[in-house]
Amino acid sequence: MSFSKIYDYKLRAYFNERISDLSHEYLFYSYPDQEQNLRILTLNINEQDYVSLVRWHDLFDRSLFTKMDHVIRGELDAERLIRLLSLIFNVFDIHKDVAYRRKNLCCFYYQYQVSHLAERGNEFTFAQDRLFFLQHLLFELGLGDDIYDRLTIENNRIMYRMEDAQHYDLHILINILHEHIHKSKMDMDTQAALEKIKFLQGQWVNFMLGSHDVYDFPFDDFNKPFVEATMFMQAYKSNKNRVLEVLIDCINEHQSPTEQFISHLILMNYSYFVLKRDPSEITYLKLFCKKKAGVFMKVLTALLDIRFFVDKSSFTNAGINYYLSRVRGD
Repeated sequence: MSFSKIYDYKLRAYFNERISDLSHEYLFYSYPDQEQNLRILTLNINEQDYVSLVRWHDLFDRSLFTKMDHVIRGELDAERLIRLLSLIFNVFDIHKDVAYRRKNLCCFYYQYQVSHLAERGNEFTFAQDRLFFLQHLLFELGLGDDIYDRLTIENNRIMYRMEDAQHYDLHILINILHEHIHKSKMDMDTQAALEKIKFLQGQWVNFMLGSHDVYDFPFDDFNKPFVEATMFMQAYKSNKNRVLEVLIDCINEHQSPTEQFISHLILMNYSYFVLKRDPSEITYLKLFCKKKAGVFMKVLTALLDIRFFVDKSSFTNAGINYYLSRVRGD
């Protein structure tokens, strides 16, 4: 089963309470510490034992990294890689607590854009934005800048900068790390579990980059193409009014939960790719809504509620102070 299918299960579980268990040969969702609003991806070791993927390092003695003779030369490099290759699996967490609503939305957005913004040779190149989204996703998953600032994306590969300033393909580092781990003594079940985890870590990289495993939201929503940044910006440049119509449709009060989800992602595109770079673009939306009573106010409120790289202060000089004064909050 590909990670796209597991991610699809996560999305369906996010919107459905009475969903059946994940069907997988050796992965399942567990509830850590009796936290019923959180489910984490977990690996069966044998009939009695299991380990959550974020705790995979519990399967070996980390003191074995005191002596190394390959590109992972120091304990600090090893510890950082182990942490990176642990917390990446938080992207599959199913967290339904209301307090995590915005965090969930951001993670869905970042993952989608990183996996879909491959270089396509058109006028819109988002290489820096793609890396920016990857770094922000890893931040949301619990990693610090001491790790995610070491990453770059080159030729659709995630590269990691070691302490010696050399950059290595993350796939290569995963292989080297596991080769070193397997030098220590372990039982056959643990060895087999680590082989599966090694495969899953490499699969995560491919899933994140959209290499052979590109996930798309399964919803029947004719606005869904505008979630993809390239499509959104091409449409905004060639037919701005069409995109403004879509933005207005995003505040339709009769939307289903999944339609509202897609609408939020589209509004995030508008916030990041348009308003963050030029807040005065909001005036085009204002003029477009001129004959639609109350609509501009609703769209503006939705944008500010999401708080995605724009807030009230972003529009100080945009000539919409009257509308800003009517929006509650900062």
